Amino acid sequence: MVTVQDLFNYAVEFDLSHLAHSIFWALSHKKVRVEEDHEQLKKVNFDEVAIKQLMEDNLLGIGKVKLFVMETQEKDWFAFYLAEHSLDAYRLHEDLFRGPQRKITRADRLMVRFMAFAKTGEEMTVYAYKKEVVAFPAYVGHVRAGERVVYRMEGVG
Repeated sequence: MVTVQDLFNYAVEFDLSHLAHSIFWALSHKKVRVEEDHEQLKKVNFDEVAIKQLMEDNLLGIGKVKLFVMETQEKDWFAFYLAEHSLDAYRLHEDLFRGPQRKITRADRLMVRFMAFAKTGEEMTVYAYKKEVVAFPAYVGHVRAGERVVYRMEGVG
């Protein structure tokens, strides 16, 4: 049985803001209990206005850290960064590589892709990698266009 707590933990872990805040609302209004089967959530009449406000206030701190992908000087190579804001990723890139700043894109859709980390040979999602990071912004590595291998580069812009 998947409990309400299990589903809530999953939603928080994977930055599923609406789901996590909806469950939080249901729990705080005693519509469900953490140990109940998650199917009980289907019986709850949610207050979408209140949930939207919880999401805007980001009470649970979901989605603060995002994945940014920056073009590099090397053709078809992109630098991956985890940061709250694109400017944080720009600054870190400049500190690490001293190269000119290029186009940067928020790429949260890539957070769920499995990537092979060349240094360790381990395969994981960027979400899983994010759990191992102590401080943000953080350099994840460089990835060649169309590939799923992350390389840690030194001195390449």
